[in-house]
Amino acid sequence: MTEHSGLRLIPLKCKKCGYLLNADTRDVVYYCGNCDSGFELINEKDEIVPVNIDFAIPNKNMDTEKIYLPFWVFDADIKINSRDAAGSITGFIMNIFGKEDKHGGKFYVPAFETSLENIRKLGLEFTKSQPEFNMIKKGKLNGCSCSSKDAEKIADFIFLSIEAGKSDMLKNITYSLGLSSPKVIAVPFYKLSGSGMIDGIIGISI
Repeated sequence: MTEHSGLRLIPLKCKKCGYLLNADTRDVVYYCGNCDSGFELINEKDEIVPVNIDFAIPNKNMDTEKIYLPFWVFDADIKINSRDAAGSITGFIMNIFGKEDKHGGKFYVPAFETSLENIRKLGLEFTKSQPEFNMIKKGKLNGCSCSSKDAEKIADFIFLSIEAGKSDMLKNITYSLGLSSPKVIAVPFYKLSGSGMIDGIIGISI
């Protein structure tokens, strides 16, 4: 009697047009270069589900190699219920979304493999800037190895790391970080000499 391993093979074909999806073994998000559809692999269900993927047009062009790196972008509703700290400091909401009484905005989470410091830096700066994008569909998506569920956990890390890093010495905080409507935006990055890169939207070097 043959025992089953429990593994299930998932055909990486576009559910819309049947085109083969190019992917690295670590990728969990795929872009169809034929019909511009996007999909995310949901491991709990062993299936791929539709997700919106857009490619941001750079604000300025550089004479060097350009690649598109993925960010998860959520509609965010942040509510700080209590915050106990030594001293006083302007709240996170004002620092991120521009107005102290404004809970909502977009929360950005890098979805490609890089250091935790780069994830924190890019996530914070893009969330603070709330950039406006001109979008295209045709492009090549590089290395989306972070699922939307993992991105929600990273968003929590970004939030807490910024709060903990403020000069008023945070003691305790209770909050809710409501994230919804996940989508992927592929941000253009230009390769610099050595191993560095700079994004083509805000101009952050990593």
